[in-house]
Amino acid sequence: MPDIAILLTIVDNLISEKNASLLRNIVQIKVTWQNALLNRTFRLNLILGLLALGVLAIFTFFFFDYIENRIGGIVMNDWVLKILPAKNVSIPIVFFEYSVMALFAFRCISNPKMLVTFLLAYLLVLTTRDITIGITQLRAPAGFIELKDPLAAMIYRCKTCNRDLFYSGHASLIFLFYLCSLKRPDKFYILFSYISISLLLLIQHVHYTIDVVCAPFFAYGCFWLSKKIPQYSPPVNLLNV
Repeated sequence: MPDIAILLTIVDNLISEKNASLLRNIVQIKVTWQNALLNRTFRLNLILGLLALGVLAIFTFFFFDYIENRIGGIVMNDWVLKILPAKNVSIPIVFFEYSVMALFAFRCISNPKMLVTFLLAYLLVLTTRDITIGITQLRAPAGFIELKDPLAAMIYRCKTCNRDLFYSGHASLIFLFYLCSLKRPDKFYILFSYISISLLLLIQHVHYTIDVVCAPFFAYGCFWLSKKIPQYSPPVNLLNV
């Protein structure tokens, strides 16, 4: 019986320590967001960024309808796709994509600066991508298999979008998550996911090789430009939250 009592005491102490640690983390997150929201630059970046994201989402909603219905377009001679037999790999693509999104969203709970940095860079990605899609006027590759992505299906009006090609939205988005992430384990997983998604997009013939190869360069350029925008710098004691 004494042994059981000692064991129960140890368990109680462990539970108390975990609860205290959880409470400290919650308080720290609250203080971090309070400090960020008190900063005028952060508030402007967050509010204007979200408004711009809404406007771009509405524009893209109609723009993708337009590009799907326009006449003409180029079908590229892609020797890499000729080598790869077309297969439907939507499930692993969506798994990697959504797992990275969930991981990044979880990290942003305790890091508002990382959230705003991503938001500003993503706005530039959306803008440049709409421009490049409009200019290139590519048609779907031979052997194209529709990618079943629930999130994309909610955003796009068209039932099947196969002309939003240059540059790859999936590849650029995941690489942008990689650039914005701070923790080394996260960056390793996101980089692995980026490489996997890039290869799987080619296997499914959703994109041409050039769409996928150029995506990280555009993502990095947008990330670099976003850093030129004045941003909130958290106090030194909150940098490692």
